[in-house]
Amino acid sequence: MDIPGMLCRNADGTLEGYTYDYLQRIAQFTGWTYEFVEAEGETTNDQAIDLINMLEDGRIDLEGGMTYSPALDDMYEYPRNSYGTAHTSLFVPNENAKITSTNLFTEGPLNIALSSSAKLRREELAYFCEKNNLEYTTVECSTNNELAERTISEEADAFLGVDISPVEGFHVVATFAGRPFFFAAPKGDRAIIDEIDQTIERINESNPQLQDSLYKKHFANNGAGYALSSDEAEFARNHDTLRVGIIAERAPLQSFDRLTGEFEGVSQGMLDFLSQKTGLSFEVVRIERSDDMASAIREAGVDLVAGIDGNDTVASTLGLSLSAPYMTTNLLLVYNRFVDPDDLSNRKLALSWELESALPANDSTTIYGSMEECFKAVNDGRADYTYGTSYTAPYYTNVDGLSNLLTLPTSTEAIEVCFGLVHPVEPDLLSIINKSIRGLSTEELDSIVYENVLVDSEEQVGAFLASHLLEFAIAAIAILVVVIVLLVLYLRSRVLANRRVREENLRFQKLYSLTNELLFEYSLAADTLIMSNPKGSRSRVIASVGEESDDGSYRIISHAHALIAADADPEMLDALTSPTNSSVDLPYEPRPGEKHWVRIASHLVTNDEGRPISVIGKITSVDDEVREKMDLSDRARHDGLTGLLNWATFCEQAEKLLESGTCGAMLVIDTDDFKSVNDTYGHLTGDVALRETAEELRGAFRPHDLIGRLGGDEFAVCIDGPIDHDQLAERCARLVGRGVTFDDQHGVERTITLSIGGVELAGITIPYREAYQQADSALYRAKADGKDRFVLERLREN
Repeated sequence: MDIPGMLCRNADGTLEGYTYDYLQRIAQFTGWTYEFVEAEGETTNDQAIDLINMLEDGRIDLEGGMTYSPALDDMYEYPRNSYGTAHTSLFVPNENAKITSTNLFTEGPLNIALSSSAKLRREELAYFCEKNNLEYTTVECSTNNELAERTISEEADAFLGVDISPVEGFHVVATFAGRPFFFAAPKGDRAIIDEIDQTIERINESNPQLQDSLYKKHFANNGAGYALSSDEAEFARNHDTLRVGIIAERAPLQSFDRLTGEFEGVSQGMLDFLSQKTGLSFEVVRIERSDDMASAIREAGVDLVAGIDGNDTVASTLGLSLSAPYMTTNLLLVYNRFVDPDDLSNRKLALSWELESALPANDSTTIYGSMEECFKAVNDGRADYTYGTSYTAPYYTNVDGLSNLLTLPTSTEAIEVCFGLVHPVEPDLLSIINKSIRGLSTEELDSIVYENVLVDSEEQVGAFLASHLLEFAIAAIAILVVVIVLLVLYLRSRVLANRRVREENLRFQKLYSLTNELLFEYSLAADTLIMSNPKGSRSRVIASVGEESDDGSYRIISHAHALIAADADPEMLDALTSPTNSSVDLPYEPRPGEKHWVRIASHLVTNDEGRPISVIGKITSVDDEVREKMDLSDRARHDGLTGLLNWATFCEQAEKLLESGTCGAMLVIDTDDFKSVNDTYGHLTGDVALRETAEELRGAFRPHDLIGRLGGDEFAVCIDGPIDHDQLAERCARLVGRGVTFDDQHGVERTITLSIGGVELAGITIPYREAYQQADSALYRAKADGKDRFVLERLREN
């Protein structure tokens, strides 16, 4: 049974999907192997029934994507931990959609298509729209195909579905009502389930971002939200050829071929992509050297400029508007090996002409015609230092054989490279370019960059030959003298050339080791791992030190596979020696209790016969990014004013307690006449009163009880665990008796009263909606009886 995104079989017979990837992570810890059994049946419904029958009969050991309920728990074995979450979602077309995630709540009444039989999702939609004051009408459909067809025909603005069941040609603009999904085993088979439970806990501890990364990999929009509208597509097709200005050559970002004069590099790769994607056409124009760059751009009559650093101040000075970035790099100090980089006072700086205005005039600064000339001047000793990037420095060092150059990073902050559109800007053109660039996946963008930055080995050898013409002239004369000498010199020159290529590649690795990234190569045949050794680094991704090179720029680890397996996580072993993903985020601990995160981007290299020979890649620290995601995730679950759970998180967690039968009681709490507080003392004082109310609730209940703000001045409490009537009444009486005190805008102490309605559950399993309605009904009684009181009811059986 193929479920795209979750588990399906490719044309070549391989499997892919969220469940498949998660099972492989489990296997890394357990050593399990799997046999995937195909379900039988003409329809997906028949196949789903067949899978359930096989699970009940014990013909299969495990099934994924199972929702949980007490009734299903009586039929199958469930772990405590889920391995993902599905959400009810609103889908809109990729093209010509009127609704977006930003205008969803302000576009007025929506027509939403939904299946007539989807009772639960209908209730979830109603609840979501009610809480967000969203007016809507439903368009009833009988099949999933009808949902898409009526949305495409614009009878409906969006249709209701589930985010883990993506529909081709559509993307999600809103998700709500999350429901976890689980692995399940036949009833009585706890051994498998208990081991899965323990493994999921280990995965959550070592890689808490796994579920999020798998969700993005298999269900994210992948640029769907950046599709061009029909008007934008027509605008691009009919637009005149755009003139693209090139201010300076900075290979491999952008340069002109020395023999043919053709424009090449990453910028050309992006122009080719934009042309193919949008239908725009481009003409490259070289902008001549000038003391007034802004005037030179205007006089060249160009529409946009390629290879502009993402600096808004510089762009504004040049009269440009920046596009989305299409490349990132780092700034490097490039200096002569005989110069002390810690003391550059009174040293000669080589600077390319286009950067002259960026630095103050100085007698020790010499202006050159290009960045390549600057590098050559520093290499030859005519200048002491210059500046380059993490791409330009290694490129020119390799191609021109500049053996006297060394580099140091000046900052860990990345430099973004953009297109600059000349003022006045056509808004539609800027939008089209931005959408196209942002719609690129990370893999597609990396492919464009790496195809243009790698130095071809023939070009390296050609550069070597060009820099040793005298030696080869002498060798040619020697060939005419004696054949034996010819053979010896030929073999020697080949050995030297190959060694030169290897040395240049090692220098390229050393350059990366000086930035905030590590470069590595794993040889499958030799079982050795070569890893750059960043200057001053105190942390290592794996514990094994290995043998350090003479200059300390890299380390060589022999018998690497066994050492990594012993020291590191199984996913780390996979990423370094046999990658299944192009990029993966992983934790590591250089010292006990000191957790860090890295992103490993790796690629399997094959020979001409297609056999794997090595793994190459880079390792980047992503500590700040991961910690920011964790902090954002925590803030997204709490109310910004009071710090309590927001309504969505409270509903989700309360529903789990209620369905598990561990909830002792549910209370709905309302401040009395709160509108008069805002009207009398102002909204800022009203916010103070709400925060004080939240503090009173925290003090009245236990830390593990759920306390949330449902909206406005309405709060709710879900008691986690049993509680007898007297205890519950005593807590409610204490809250009502004290009320809530707060200071008004003049510092005068004021008091508001509380009304509480509650339902005592005594561990009875009940849906959240029913519990909330009965507690809300009790609150209504308390309000009707004069406010400033509480009313507790026993659960009424429907």
